Amino acid sequence: MRIAAHRPPRPPARVPAPPRGAAVAAPVVAVALLAAVTGCSSGSGGSKQRDALRHMPAAASAKQVTYLDEARVRKLSASDAKRFSTVGQPASRLLSGYAGAPWGDTLKVSQIDTAIDAGESGTWEGTFDAAAVIAKLKSNGFTSKKEDGKDVLTAEGGSVTVAVSADEVRYSSGGVKFSASDPSKGDSLAGTPEYGQVADCLGDVYRADFNIFAPKEHVRLSALGQQADDSGANTEVLCAVARDRATADSLAAKLRALVKDKPEKYRGATVTTGKGDHPAVRISVPDSSSQRPGRLMISDVEVWMTIGKV
Repeated sequence: MRIAAHRPPRPPARVPAPPRGAAVAAPVVAVALLAAVTGCSSGSGGSKQRDALRHMPAAASAKQVTYLDEARVRKLSASDAKRFSTVGQPASRLLSGYAGAPWGDTLKVSQIDTAIDAGESGTWEGTFDAAAVIAKLKSNGFTSKKEDGKDVLTAEGGSVTVAVSADEVRYSSGGVKFSASDPSKGDSLAGTPEYGQVADCLGDVYRADFNIFAPKEHVRLSALGQQADDSGANTEVLCAVARDRATADSLAAKLRALVKDKPEKYRGATVTTGKGDHPAVRISVPDSSSQRPGRLMISDVEVWMTIGKV
């Protein structure tokens, strides 16, 4: 049985990467499909994720994509910062490089409210001191121009491009094409049905790690979401869009067997299968007070391995 060369979503910077080999799926995803049609059982939609997905071009489906409600994480972390440290940082390489970000200390993670990142590109919304960021970038050799009414700065050689305003930062690096504005809906991840399906399946999460879109595989797209109530009780939710009903039923059966076989790791977990021709399989796994959010992509990766073996 062939296992696709995908893996669990890349964990945040400074956290050891999980084992390779977990096959999952990928994107061209959408906003328009409702849970009742697409096969979601979350009980609440993923509208914030879908809003963020509109910032990303459809080509970003070739990358792992991470959505983060950083403002929500700050509230959750107020009483226990260490507990949420694994899932509390945007997945941007500009924020985790050893050389430091090109804007120095003029832009801090604490200024970001929501982030969506895909490897070498991303968009952050929040409250920023645009003048200070621009001045620092210029002092580091960036050149400036106007694009779509925004200040766009590019590093010497074109290695990094950044657009800065008082409420938004966009960036690209590593040769990824830069745009100062959102793509049209049809050319964005928000215009790819599987992404909307997974977002609805995950429900109201403060973080979602979407794997690479693989429309020809048994699992087209999968993602891991993090949910938490105001007390900080966390639940990890993994959703996988199957190519057909038989694949979904097979995956659901394997996940139920895993939960039964490892009750200490997956106590309280539930597995459901949605409706439609391409159902989403959903597993919801509560974290105990001693288990850090993000463990399903860091240590307890059997769920991903199970998806990879479908």
